[in-house]
Amino acid sequence: MDDNKKKSRVGFWISTSLAIFFFMCCVVLFISLMGLFVVKSVLTTQVEDESTKKLTETVIGGSGINKILLIPIKGVITGQSTKKLFQETSSIVDSVKQQLEQARTDNEVKAVILEINSPGGGITASDIIYKKVLEFKEETNKKVIVCMQDVAASGAYYISAAADKIISHPTTITGSIGVIMPLINIANLVEKYGIEDNSIKSGDMKSIGSPLKKMSDDERTVLYDIVDEMYTRFVNIIAVGRNMKIEDVKKLADGRIYTGKQALDNGLVDQLGYIDDAITLAKDITDLKEAKIIKYKKMFNLAEIFEGSMDNLFGNRTIKFSLHASADNDFPGFMYLWTGYQQNYLFKWPSFN
Repeated sequence: MDDNKKKSRVGFWISTSLAIFFFMCCVVLFISLMGLFVVKSVLTTQVEDESTKKLTETVIGGSGINKILLIPIKGVITGQSTKKLFQETSSIVDSVKQQLEQARTDNEVKAVILEINSPGGGITASDIIYKKVLEFKEETNKKVIVCMQDVAASGAYYISAAADKIISHPTTITGSIGVIMPLINIANLVEKYGIEDNSIKSGDMKSIGSPLKKMSDDERTVLYDIVDEMYTRFVNIIAVGRNMKIEDVKKLADGRIYTGKQALDNGLVDQLGYIDDAITLAKDITDLKEAKIIKYKKMFNLAEIFEGSMDNLFGNRTIKFSLHASADNDFPGFMYLWTGYQQNYLFKWPSFN
């Protein structure tokens, strides 16, 4: 009997201890989360505006007081930011804008080299960077050189047209001058399996580009007119940037790609070379005997790390409903993009940028 009582008491205290332990864990977790919110709230008030925040300067070579800034433009050109483990990364558009702005206010930066490795991307995103490069040159009289790497096609070449000089690697693929709206149509498949599209729309053109129905001649005309307008703008941009006749540009602008040598022969680039040649050229056209070669790096403060951590922990769980494509959805859009760079771009709905 005594043994049973002892076992009962031991079991009671074990159960009680476990209950107290889990309760204390819940209390500690609750206090920790509240602390995170409080710290984030306090620190966020100290965060500088994104446009005025200074980037950290890293010297990667050279010497002297004067500087040559390297700005990478890599991947599909888009205005959308991306999320990593604890922090949201700026879009290519925002990143280039911020770096150009800091270089604009730094009198020691004498030239900028855009290191481009991109198949192009959104029409608007490409145009914004192009415009920012032009404004940077006009406001500062500083030189901008493009150094093409593996790929600098379509929208990436559109941006390059704003530069004072373009250097291409011998192995670069460039060109792909033109506009594309990737569309897949499965109307025959839908009809075969008896699938119905019961979309409610306010007008016949509201479902233009839908993969569930065959495109009408009127719809095709509407889309083609937009493509043609964007194409004409692209051609004019190159004609101005490369000091070429529009007729000559159109002969090259049928969407085909070019090697570095072919691009040189056709006047699309100024010389073949590597990043060292781009640096040498930057020194030559700015009359510099020596210069530090620098890059900018964004450093996240504590408030931003907390913000990114909280977003990753809790995120946005809201179910979205909209009358059209949201920025988070990959819906079809008109693009300056070489889809041959990676075939799965053909099977992904590019977003409006």
